[in-house]
This record gives sequence, structure tokens and C-alpha cells, in this order.
Amino acid sequence: MNKVLIVEDEALIAEHLHLILQKDLGIDADIVYKAKAARELLQQKAYDLILLDIHLESERSGLELAEEIEANEWGEYLFLTAQTDQGVLEQARKMHPRAYLVKPFKDIELSMAVSLALKDDDDELGNLVFKDGWTTVKLPISSIRFAEADGNYIKLFSSERSYLIRYSLSWFFDQVKDKGFLKIHRARVVNTRIIKQYNRNTVDIGSEELPVSKSGYLALAEHFEA
Repeated sequence: MNKVLIVEDEALIAEHLHLILQKDLGIDADIVYKAKAARELLQQKAYDLILLDIHLESERSGLELAEEIEANEWGEYLFLTAQTDQGVLEQARKMHPRAYLVKPFKDIELSMAVSLALKDDDDELGNLVFKDGWTTVKLPISSIRFAEADGNYIKLFSSERSYLIRYSLSWFFDQVKDKGFLKIHRARVVNTRIIKQYNRNTVDIGSEELPVSKSGYLALAEHFEA
């Protein structure tokens, strides 16, 4: 399920945004009212989309937060604005939001903008299909963070939950190696899209650091420096 953060200092508007996302798109979004609170939350949690009011506590507060979002790669964002000041709008145009929504906007305009912003190349990665006990699971490949060998099983870690399944790591790697995944250790495969940084010993995927082998480091260097 997509994770959305609403950053809007007008409580009634924020609650209305939350209601429309939940009713039309089935998204239960988080809400914060100030840039500082948003900054703290974004350092702790990953979001697929941020709805960001340009005008928060001050004229540039939303723009400054957007700059931090881009610099730290905290996620895609969509600007909400009632601004008519051309100087502010010109600054906003130099940034890279997925879309702009001008207040007041219709509910359908919000739903369409969010749907389009959330639709990206990850949809084309498809699903990993496997048996989990008696259950057949279709797991979106874009949601998989990493996988580790565990004897005759593999531990599969997605953004929602983990699985312990009776497959080999080689089987898993064969399914995903052309979809942005790398083998960074003889017992570990990682989704390169979530890598924040790496060195000769570890790879940082935001929520944790994973050990890297010598061949894994070379594979990472080749992937990111090509």
C-alpha cells in the first residue's frame, strides 16, 4: 500500500485531503502541520508521496522543506498552493515536484494528481509469485527491500512484512536481477533503488546497514558508477 504524508498547516484542509485520499484511493495518510514536524518524520519513515503546502509557517517554509526533500531523497512530492506571488511561484517552478495543485481544487483533481504522481516505472516491475505455505503470494517486486539465504530457505524482506520461504537465493536473484537488484554477498541480494550510500563493508538502505562482500562492493561500484 502506498504511503503518503500530508504537510499542511490548515487543519481543515489537511483533514479534507486525508478524507479524499482514504475515500477515493484507499490511502490512510499521515498528517503534520509544520515543516519541523515533517522533517523529523521524514527522517524516520519512508513515503511514496508528500503533499506539501508551499506556504506553511512562512512564505519560504514549504520551499525550503522541498529543497531538503530533494537533497535527502526523502520521496516524491506534490505542491499545494494558493500563492499568487510570482516570485514565490517562480522559485517553485525551479524545483522538481510531481505536480502542482492550486487551491481551491476539486476532489477529483486531487485524486487524479495523486494517482498520476504515484504511478511510476515501479508498476512495470511486476510481481514475484511464490508459495508461502499453502498460500500463493503475488508480491510487488518494487516493494522488496532485500533477501537473505537461510539454510534451505530465504528470508524475503518487503516494505510491509517479511517472509521465510522454501526457495533458494539463486532462484530469487534469477527473478529480479534485471529489475534493479544486486547480489552484494553470497547470501544477500538488495534492491538498489533504496540504497542511500555504500562503502567497502556495508550498504545503507535507510532503515539498516547490510554487510557487503568484496565482490558485492565491486558490483555496487560498477552499478552506480557506470
